[in-house]
Order: sequence, then C-alpha cells, then structure tokens
Amino acid sequence: MKAKRDKSGKFKPGTSGNPKGRPKGAGNKGVQILRDKVKDLLEDNFDTIADDLKALEPKDRVSAYIKLMDFALPKLKAIEAKIDGDIMAVQPPTIVIGDNLPDWMNEGDD
Repeated sequence: MKAKRDKSGKFKPGTSGNPKGRPKGAGNKGVQILRDKVKDLLEDNFDTIADDLKALEPKDRVSAYIKLMDFALPKLKAIEAKIDGDIMAVQPPTIVIGDNLPDWMNEGDD
C-alpha cells in the first residue's frame, strides 16, 4: 500500500512511508558510532585520566567520581506509595562511598 502524500509530497497526517516504524530495539547508528568513539578514547587514555584524577584535590576528586558515577550507575527515581489513603514519598537509596573503592581511587588521599 502506497502512503498518501499531499500535493507538495509530504505525508498526510496519520500516514507515513514506514507505517510499522523503526523495529523495536533498533538503535540510532550515529549515536552508537559516537558512543564507540568515546569508549575508545577513554580506554586508550585510562591511565592518563586516572593520573589526572589522582592529581586533583580530594574535594574535587570526589566531585569528579560522583559525576562519573552518573555514567556507570542507573538513575534511581523517587516513588510515591499510598498506604491507607496517605501518600508517602519514598526517596531513592543514597549511595555511600566507603572503603570498598578500587585502590586507584584511594591513592593520593594521604
């Protein structure tokens, strides 16, 4: 079935040239190429990046770790729970940075 177009060649509202849309799970090729390049850049320069982090002041290093965690850990959302008609706001769990960090993250803290 041929998609309906107006006189200017544009698809009419409610129709398209791909009625089933993009297949589920099909990613954007341009985004994947960019992700691969960033991944390669980080892998190729990991030691330099680790050294740069070690050279930061402790406060700045922790700030950098927290920013990097946004890319490694899933975002947690607050949820609302209703119990007997009362609404309770439930906050996402807090991530505590403790003694279980890799050795390279603790170096330079002396």
